[in-house]
Amino acid sequence: MRFPSAVLCFIVAAVLADAAGAAPRPLPGDWRHVAEAQERLAIADYAAAEALLAQVPAQSEAARDAGILRGQLDAALAPRLELETRAFVDTQPLDRLSQGAGLSFWPISSLELRIRALGLWYPRASYERDATTEIHGRATPPYAVGGLAGLLFRPARADLDISATGTARVWADGSVQVSGSGEIEGRWLSPLRLRASARREELLDGHAAIREHVLVSAAGGALAVVDWKGWSGELRGEGRWYSDGNDGLTAYGWAVAPILRGALSLQAGWGAAWADTSRSRWSLTTQTYSPYFTPLGVRRHGPILVAALSLGKLRVDASGDVAVQGSELDPAALAWGVTSRVDTTHVDVRAGASLDLGVLRLGVAYHHNHQRYYRYHEATIRLELPL
Repeated sequence: MRFPSAVLCFIVAAVLADAAGAAPRPLPGDWRHVAEAQERLAIADYAAAEALLAQVPAQSEAARDAGILRGQLDAALAPRLELETRAFVDTQPLDRLSQGAGLSFWPISSLELRIRALGLWYPRASYERDATTEIHGRATPPYAVGGLAGLLFRPARADLDISATGTARVWADGSVQVSGSGEIEGRWLSPLRLRASARREELLDGHAAIREHVLVSAAGGALAVVDWKGWSGELRGEGRWYSDGNDGLTAYGWAVAPILRGALSLQAGWGAAWADTSRSRWSLTTQTYSPYFTPLGVRRHGPILVAALSLGKLRVDASGDVAVQGSELDPAALAWGVTSRVDTTHVDVRAGASLDLGVLRLGVAYHHNHQRYYRYHEATIRLELPL
């Protein structure tokens, strides 16, 4: 953690020094409101942008530019229909398919509301015949339906985001599971971000979902730098408490520096992480984590590469990080009562593409994570239609 921590601290100091520089001379008259509204619109402070544009009279010389910004603001606040399909495959082995359809809209310029219908099912749960036969019990729920409601509150000029979600799912066995989350992000020293979050979520990947309905409560905080002259980084820590009495801690830090900027951007840096869980959920019978993945004294660090390509309305993103050095407590040995540290592997790859045609936005994404005893693939297709 020392290397990324030191780099991020250097970035933070540079950002604060840059912010302390002299402010530019304000523009005269109504042009001042237009310029500030443009700045507020760029950081999605819609309430402030709306208030500033309202101060520009129709007969003003700046009215034409203000009208252009009003059109952009109206487009940003327009209701949107969102459709999403996701496929998840891990080494449990247990596949998951999920779909969501919902609506997001801004009743006022400082508040966004989201409503979504959810469905998920496990295609192989009903006929898997290998060592995971324990999932075929009478209470096995192979699917669930539910709904999500969420909000994002962004008060004008506060440089603060407050978000919350609530989710309820009804499973095939008749059980109802309720979860939710909340997050506060401060942007007072932009591009610095201060984040605090808490959530209680249902584990949906693997046997934890269809066999035991395991829920986890988590709370954490982070300090991040977001795209300051091409630099980005984050320090984060989180505690996790599982409904079966288990608990865990994670901490990580990373920083990347710009190599190329423009239509093709490239960043490179370093990251480090530590993760631990008080009790292992490794199964000697199935040779998998059952019912959920538990990192045990994991320590790792390695390089990070982030790339993006913009071609008009098409944008392609990719990122990856690999552990060049890492170790963990061997869960197989620990199951026999032996404490043994082994070298671990870690590869995390993400790729995505988005196409914005104005009348619709289409996005596809892929995520792969590979560790010593656990790996998964996740693919997502998302369609967004402004209404």
